Amino acid sequence: MDAHQVSRLTARWIEKLSGEDSTVVSGLGVRPLLALLSQLADGPARAELTEAAGGPYDGLLQTPELRMALGLWTRPDIPLQPGVDRLLPPEVRGQLTDQAALDAWVVEQTGGLLKRMPVTLTDDVLLVLASALALQTKWALPFNEYPRGERRWLSRADHDLESVRVYDGPAGPLTVVTVVGTGEFDVRLIAGEPGRGRGAVLAAALELSGDAVTGAELLAGASSSRWKRLFSSERPAPAVEVIDSMSPVPTVVLSMPYFEVDAEHDLLEHAEVFGLQSATDRSRGHFPGLSPFPLAVSQAKQAVMARFSATGFEAAAVTAMAMAAGSAPMPGGRR
Repeated sequence: MDAHQVSRLTARWIEKLSGEDSTVVSGLGVRPLLALLSQLADGPARAELTEAAGGPYDGLLQTPELRMALGLWTRPDIPLQPGVDRLLPPEVRGQLTDQAALDAWVVEQTGGLLKRMPVTLTDDVLLVLASALALQTKWALPFNEYPRGERRWLSRADHDLESVRVYDGPAGPLTVVTVVGTGEFDVRLIAGEPGRGRGAVLAAALELSGDAVTGAELLAGASSSRWKRLFSSERPAPAVEVIDSMSPVPTVVLSMPYFEVDAEHDLLEHAEVFGLQSATDRSRGHFPGLSPFPLAVSQAKQAVMARFSATGFEAAAVTAMAMAAGSAPMPGGRR
């Protein structure tokens, strides 16, 4: 899986998000579908999907903590091209029967973190292509949990000053705290300057590069040469406070709320981001590599959740594309 292309797609998506409500997105869940469809499409749809995906389909990530899967369902009278086996083998395929069967696949593939397929099985849906992912990781150093008003609050202390860094970028200074997991995955918490839009902050966070002020240099403050070079004293690290301590060993105290966020996104609201503008034109078919029957995208949605708790991080996403007939009825009512 091309991590750079996933980050690129996610950043473009985040920049389109509006509003201040909590939300969550998964570019990792979308890109495999776009890459697959780009190889099965022709004409303008192929060009747009290829641009959005940034490259061909290159498989799914599979680790002890991250599970990814693909599913393809078709009506009995919709044939598939022989070459589909190369990208979507028979074991990931099935017949479209009812919504309950699609929902059951979601529950199985996400370990119950999500309950339903985001697209709706209507009479005109002839094919559904979906990806699912589920991530569950444990913290190397768990948090303590306590009530704070009506919220659950998490706090912990350690001596890893390298876990805190501050970067300068187009969205202003970004404080990045890395919460280390026991396996292959860590989680980054990002704080930007107050007043900065979340889209700008998160998009910048996906492209972090260059020098960064470390936790040790944050303690030194303006006396640090790197701090002087990267920041002015009027631009402190967002969300960081330096306090006195009785301990002779510098300590990082991380305090934050427990959070659980879920969302559902209609990808067609930003069809240009996902290369789906031409693919939704139902006056013709766009995927001759998938089926000799003319098909066009009629629905494209993602259901996604994330949970940050005292013991670890969990996330799941299901992204689905539904397709309908991609050609207009023949004159005179012929079918």
